[in-house]
Amino acid sequence: MLDRIDRILEWWSRALLALAVLAGFAMMIHVTFDVFMRTVMHSPLRQTNQTVAAYYMIAATFLPIAFLGLRDDHISADIFTEYMGPRLRRWLDAFTTFLGIAYMVAFTWQSYESALRRTAQGEVLEISGGYMIVWPGRWLLPIAGASLLLCLTLRFVRILLPGRGPNEQHHARIPDA
Repeated sequence: MLDRIDRILEWWSRALLALAVLAGFAMMIHVTFDVFMRTVMHSPLRQTNQTVAAYYMIAATFLPIAFLGLRDDHISADIFTEYMGPRLRRWLDAFTTFLGIAYMVAFTWQSYESALRRTAQGEVLEISGGYMIVWPGRWLLPIAGASLLLCLTLRFVRILLPGRGPNEQHHARIPDA
C-alpha cells in the first residue's frame, strides 16, 4: 500500500515540478519580451511585474517543494548527525519529520484560508488601465503545502514502521570530500 502511495506522490510531485519549470520558462520569456518591447519599441508590456509576482514566482518557488520533500533533498546539515548511531538518527528523523508535518499543517491551513478569502473577494491588483485578477495564484500555496504535507506524512509512516525507515543513501550522489 505504501509503495502505491509512493508512486502516486512521485507522479504528482513530478507534475508539480514540470509546472514549476514551465512557469520559470514562461517568466523568462515574458520578462525578456517586456525588456525588448521597452528598449527597442519604447512600449513596455502592461502588468509584467504583477504577473511575475502573482503567478510565476510563486509557482517556480513553491510547486517543486513536494519533489524535494519526497526525496528528502531539502537543505540539511549532517555535521552532527553523521556521528550518531542509527537508532538515535532514526529517532531524530522521526522528530524532525513530525515538526515538519506540524508546520506544513499550519502553513497549508493558513494558505488555504487566505486563498478561500481572496477568491471570495475576487482579489485584483490595480494596474495602469485597469485591474488584473490575482486570486487564482493564491491557490498555488495550499496545493504545494498539501503536497509536501503528504510527502512528509509518508516519510513519517516509513520511519515508524520497522525495517521500512527512510533510505540512508538519499545523499549517495554527493561524493565524499
